[in-house]
Amino acid sequence: MVQSFEYDVVIVGAGLAGLTVALSLPQHMRIGLFLKDELHICSSYMAQGGIAAVLTETDSIENHVQNTITAGAGLCHVGNTQKILAQAPKAIAWLQQQGVIFDTEVFNDPTQLHLTKEGGHDHRRIVHVADHTGQSIIQALVKKLNTAQHIECLFGYEIESLLMRETHCYGIRGKREGEQRNFIAQYTVLATGGLGQLFERTTNPITATGDGIALAYHAGCRVANLEFIQFHPTGLAIENAGGFLISEALRGEGGILRNIDGHRFMPDYDERAELAPRDIVARSIFKEMSRQNHQPVFLDMTHLDADFIQTHFPAIYAKCNSLGLDISREMIPVAPTVHYSCGGVLTDAYGHTDLEHLYAVGEVACTGLHGANRLASNSLLECVVVGRYIAQDMFEGHSWSYPTVASYKITTHASTDININPEQIAFSPQILQRWMSQYFGIVRDQTGLFKLYVQLNMWKEQHPQEHLITVALLMVNAALERLESRGAHFNDTYPDLLNHELYSIGVNAH
Repeated sequence: MVQSFEYDVVIVGAGLAGLTVALSLPQHMRIGLFLKDELHICSSYMAQGGIAAVLTETDSIENHVQNTITAGAGLCHVGNTQKILAQAPKAIAWLQQQGVIFDTEVFNDPTQLHLTKEGGHDHRRIVHVADHTGQSIIQALVKKLNTAQHIECLFGYEIESLLMRETHCYGIRGKREGEQRNFIAQYTVLATGGLGQLFERTTNPITATGDGIALAYHAGCRVANLEFIQFHPTGLAIENAGGFLISEALRGEGGILRNIDGHRFMPDYDERAELAPRDIVARSIFKEMSRQNHQPVFLDMTHLDADFIQTHFPAIYAKCNSLGLDISREMIPVAPTVHYSCGGVLTDAYGHTDLEHLYAVGEVACTGLHGANRLASNSLLECVVVGRYIAQDMFEGHSWSYPTVASYKITTHASTDININPEQIAFSPQILQRWMSQYFGIVRDQTGLFKLYVQLNMWKEQHPQEHLITVALLMVNAALERLESRGAHFNDTYPDLLNHELYSIGVNAH
């Protein structure tokens, strides 16, 4: 017989999204917080840049919303975007109350937060802690967690399924050391992070395997926009770099991208140059690399003051220095790397999924904030805002509302005349990573996508419970159905942009 344990709230995942929900709930609620690995093994901890928030009189929420929609290539859910971005100042204030100490204008006005600028933003609005914002935030929240006796951390469980009664979720089933256990809860929260480990090269931690998406989909939730996988333009392209990221903030402070000949190429592709949205910069680098035998391009900081670089980007300077590179004197080899899933489990701005009492928050969710391409520094913001919304929703006990989308396409790729048979290759996570990297990269085409789709279906028949295959299939199916190129999805077979009113949010339903 399977043992059962009861909580008020079960939260799967303890990055910024999961911690925000847990620490925002009242102390009379007993919370089970499930961790796949140590608390610092999460994308939030690795986040360098910062959090976007409108904090000056010269800026406006409307402007932040417009920047977000522009970067999102017209696919953002406008209502949800407005609800989330409007709460940014309160999110910053809440983090400060938890003990996060953001950088201030030391030389001008130490009472004012220092704001930096990143690609896609037309104002300085990025609140940060040097170049290790995520690390500093998680460390502060973990201190709070260690004193919260109503929150129990549970390590090492493989979450097998959600516990369901019709369309109502009442907890999770987990397994540890071969023993199954049920964890019953009034509310369940998926905060499992992203899916970068489906690819060979990623900035994501080893835990980012898309588990939450698979769990929710198998239980009956819709998922959306999984074709939009954002490649960060500037992953450190040095041996033993381990997926280290070179923050967009370096370009925000004047960093220049050059090809192998030393030519500054971004103005050739976009008038915003290095500060164009990430999808544009990543594709531009991809094209330059294709012309130079796939060698990395370079991010040039050498024209900036060395003290400025070391003061503003200490973690990046130290990491590169440890690999034999002085970024104040030498250009940084960089290449695009898988960074963020703009889609996920369909939710509204308050984290509600299609299943009663099941919430999703953070990268596992799709609120519609990111559209076809996430605007820099909106992701940590989303974790805090939606996480606090969820806690408030639980505490106030509102009736359940369901996520909606303006419209979604009902096209299918089944009519393709491509005839491809699967290769008789045994499944392994490493083989799947290789196939996804080859056929689901920055630039795709319909033949490659369909070849990948056929192969994944063969593996799915052999391994029906494998989460990696489920998530990969959902991603490829979404890409095959989007017969256009938009944001982070570029299909060589369909390079043109279609009317976004017809091709808005792509939903995989059951």
